[in-house]
Amino acid sequence: MAEQITRIRSMGTFVLSLLFLGNLFLKSELVYELCFVLMIAVIVLSLPAVTGVARVIGFASLGLSMLLLLIYRAPLSVWRQALMGNLYLVALFTMVPILSIPIQYGGYYSALQNFFRSHVHSTSRYYVLVSFISAFVGVLVNLAVVPLVYEIVQASELSRNKRLMSSAISRGFTTCMIWAPTTAAVALVLQLSGASWGRFFPLGILCGVICGIIGYIMTMIQERGGFGVLGLGGGNEEIERHTERNLEDHSNVISKDDSQNPSSETAKLHKIVELAAFSVILMVSIAVISVVTGIQTVIIVSLAALIFPFLWMEIIGRLSVLTKVIKTYYFKDRLTKLSSEIVLFVGAGMLAESIAYSNLGHYIPMVLSKLVGESAFLLSVVVIFGSVILSAMGVHPIIHITIIGASIQASAFGVSPTYIALLLGVSWSMGITLAPTSPTVITLSGLASRSPVQVGLKWNGLYVLISSCVLIVFLTGLRMAGWL
Repeated sequence: MAEQITRIRSMGTFVLSLLFLGNLFLKSELVYELCFVLMIAVIVLSLPAVTGVARVIGFASLGLSMLLLLIYRAPLSVWRQALMGNLYLVALFTMVPILSIPIQYGGYYSALQNFFRSHVHSTSRYYVLVSFISAFVGVLVNLAVVPLVYEIVQASELSRNKRLMSSAISRGFTTCMIWAPTTAAVALVLQLSGASWGRFFPLGILCGVICGIIGYIMTMIQERGGFGVLGLGGGNEEIERHTERNLEDHSNVISKDDSQNPSSETAKLHKIVELAAFSVILMVSIAVISVVTGIQTVIIVSLAALIFPFLWMEIIGRLSVLTKVIKTYYFKDRLTKLSSEIVLFVGAGMLAESIAYSNLGHYIPMVLSKLVGESAFLLSVVVIFGSVILSAMGVHPIIHITIIGASIQASAFGVSPTYIALLLGVSWSMGITLAPTSPTVITLSGLASRSPVQVGLKWNGLYVLISSCVLIVFLTGLRMAGWL
């Protein structure tokens, strides 16, 4: 019975997403009403399947939202809007996992693992490559990046250094969480702020690059025993020396094997270039189509996730593999695990709508105005560090980002919607890197066999603090230069 309910929930989610995307062009009231009914059914079926931290956050968001709507006697139209407000995120979460299939089954895993074995012989090179791959792959597969990259980097013995591995993956993923249109965080902050991804994207990329540079510098200092007074560095020198000796010996064996089989090395390099080319084509296509058509970027991403993998796998001659994996892995495994994301983001949408309808959101701009006045710099400090503090306390960023984003207007503080979007994006990415309740930290804590507090707060606390300070100064400088 439970298996049948899971199958119904998975198919219902997929059909709901397809109808929503199709109705953006059909604009049928009947289809909209059908989506509303399906949304209720999907939520009801998803609630029992949610566990852990997501259960607490999701239930709290939905419960508080319904309480506010009941207290303020919201009409049915408001309830409908509240429930359907984040349906675009449900569609995004449903379709984006299809993008991970070409990466997993397109022959790229072994090529990346071979690259690690052949060329990654030092801590600095390891960190740069792992964080870059985390950002690169994270654009395509979102939260699935953590286990995917973890499997790839096991080819390197440096992965025995759990702090180095976890920091590289989480900080690399942070850089794409600020700007990538395939992530729910960016979709949400653009929706809340009203900013366009075309203006947001280049500045978000710059913020990501800054975070990447800070992460690299800090990691190199930490791995050499720096920040010892804070308990954040040192303790890995012997591991690193032992690992690098093993890697040196291992690389000699690899180089001999490669010299005997150069065509294999060339083929694997070709697969890496191929993966990069398809990824760039995807991102450029999303940007161009969004700008030319004026359609929301998140919608373009959802449609691209549904169409692009078929073109990708057809070109490399693996279309039959794609269709087989969709029938097995996608419908029978991946879609069954979307309950937490659905409940979290539908709950966030309802919370934002209920706060707006109850007028409670009016108090947030009032409090911010008293705290920061008309200073954009102070606004940045309060929003980003307020989010970081709440995240460190275990409050998932989706809660405070939704409340702040739904309550403040850029014009009230003399800033642009893009500025607000960047503030929210930076706050989300910093919070998700730090919060012991974030899926990224929880997943890494399991893989590294460490507590979420150690992986999030201890290993990334100082990184988040320094990155937040630098990004506040950077955003303030952009605004003073007239770019925001």
